[in-house]
Amino acid sequence: MKIIAHRGFSGNYPENTLLAFEKALDAGADGIETDLQLSRDNVPVIFHDDTLKRITGLDETPETLTLAELQSLDAGSWFDPAYEKQKIPSLDELLELCDAKASLILEIKYIPSTYKRLCQEIQRRIHDKLDWVEVSCFEDSVLEYMHRLDPKIRLHKLVDKAATLQRKDFDMRYDYTDYFDIDINLRTLVTQMGLIHRKKVIFWTLEADEIDEEMKKGLYGIMSNNIL
Repeated sequence: MKIIAHRGFSGNYPENTLLAFEKALDAGADGIETDLQLSRDNVPVIFHDDTLKRITGLDETPETLTLAELQSLDAGSWFDPAYEKQKIPSLDELLELCDAKASLILEIKYIPSTYKRLCQEIQRRIHDKLDWVEVSCFEDSVLEYMHRLDPKIRLHKLVDKAATLQRKDFDMRYDYTDYFDIDINLRTLVTQMGLIHRKKVIFWTLEADEIDEEMKKGLYGIMSNNIL
């Protein structure tokens, strides 16, 4: 069973920072999951929220600022004042840091006006790294567009609603995806469907000791904030 660091080692360090990613690698994570949005100057940046408010205190959206402006913000002290010098990383910086030491799952945050440009910028950067870089999203149109850009990219369908799993055409609808990253609250339904024995399923977000031994036998992986 794979242990995937959710936004890096986010239980102990500021989420989605190079420090959190470095510590996840040091701890031996099998993979790192993170979030991507597009800056105003069309650079893929690592950031989860719709606005910068929670992390940096600035009540703006990431796409309204350039990379330089985003990286001038403090992305660490919200977690602990000791980490005040942490910045919002670019995808290029994360790729350089990781460099195939672990797999990367890049979650595309869906913004209708920019997702195609973001997909294009990601594809351009990862086309020669597909043995260790993968892409995920909740939004089907994003996954479909990325699949059209490059069918070789391994895709994760994010699922947080029972209705998605209960679609009569579920298997056919998502036959082009490689993994299903599923909210742990849907665990009972996943078990009833026998999905972990038919597909590569990753549960989020939980600790390894929250998965019983029987389920571990078929489960591909979990996403966790704490990986030690």
